Amino acid sequence: MGKTLAEQLIGSHTESGVADAGEIVEVAVDMLMTHEVLGSRIMPILEEMDVKRVWDPARILVVNDHWAPASDTKSAEIHQRNRQFVREHKIKHFCDVDCGICHQVLPELGLVAPGDLIIGSDSHSTLYGAFNAFATGLAATDCAIIIATGKTWLRVPESIKITVSGEFKEYVMSKDLILKIIADLGADGANYMSMEFHGPTIDQMSVDSRMTMTNMSVEAGAKSGLMTVNKSVQEWMNKRPPDRKWAPVVPDNTAEYQESLEYDLDKEALEPYVAVPDSPANGRPVTEVVGTPIDQAFLGSCTNGRLEDLQVAAKILKGRHVHNGTRMIVTPASREVYMSALDNGIIRILMEAGAVVTNATCGACVGGHLGVLGAGEVCISSTNRNFPGRMGHRESKVYLASPATVTASAIMGEITDPRSV
Repeated sequence: MGKTLAEQLIGSHTESGVADAGEIVEVAVDMLMTHEVLGSRIMPILEEMDVKRVWDPARILVVNDHWAPASDTKSAEIHQRNRQFVREHKIKHFCDVDCGICHQVLPELGLVAPGDLIIGSDSHSTLYGAFNAFATGLAATDCAIIIATGKTWLRVPESIKITVSGEFKEYVMSKDLILKIIADLGADGANYMSMEFHGPTIDQMSVDSRMTMTNMSVEAGAKSGLMTVNKSVQEWMNKRPPDRKWAPVVPDNTAEYQESLEYDLDKEALEPYVAVPDSPANGRPVTEVVGTPIDQAFLGSCTNGRLEDLQVAAKILKGRHVHNGTRMIVTPASREVYMSALDNGIIRILMEAGAVVTNATCGACVGGHLGVLGAGEVCISSTNRNFPGRMGHRESKVYLASPATVTASAIMGEITDPRSV
């Protein structure tokens, strides 16, 4: 029986060189990414384990991003502990509060390569699957063990094959597609499985769009979201070559999948999608919620804060203004994205239209700072979660949508179909 992409990637990191779905295996990790969880939860575990040295200072990335710059004394102290850990253990890759969001900066630094196995202390670490790496998020204890040994255990996931063909219509984006897929699967429809994306639409997708898809795979319960290498990833790797050898990994033609889904965007055109409160799986066509009043429109996060997303927003906003009484907050995913948007004139267009542009951080997405919602407020957001209280007060409401839908809604002060503006 042939191997799925998850089996191929995990198997290449086991001592035996093979892995089968359902099997529990020990794997060698290529890269560990950790953020504020290091200073808050992982370090006490390392102290309890009496770990004196990290496994490999060159294979750990520490990022201060969730409350960046520190929003209160508690986050400031966590950042202090992270900086101290980085100094004491001579961690090679450190991003302080000036870099951006972990899932964006790790690929930007050339620290992810096709064929890798990457663990992050954050659930949206599934994003690195866009680069043909098996990547997932693990809890603090597992991350502490990796920091000490460079190894962890995994149950090899079964896989769902998702094939997408056809072209997106104007102002329909990969965010709409993944919201549609998650709605079809349900919040637990891919529990501890690997969502494996194939088809000509995926093959033609930009790196930015691919990262949105794999980032949100976890919202269907998936352990990973995986893609094969396409031309845009190859170009990315040429610009940001890792300091180690890498090779693309493909599944076998005879691989067996738990389930197969097919989407043909030419036969059945995809509409802009919106996930209504309080689950990312509550996706429905935007036409069903058009006219819902909003207080805030948020564009940013590790899901949709990249240059492609800001370009779409600028295209829609140019010559227009955010609706009176509605706040539009824009948070670029990284300093690199921010500076590219500055160079391209995008930031000026956004600010002239009335948007508030913040530094790169996870702040608003996690209800930390720079966009927290009050009681009863409604936000349309390009982020990845809309659980109760996710972006602030528990009585606030968050609707998830693409950058195009978020921007069109900001202009009208209510949820708006971007194809109508």
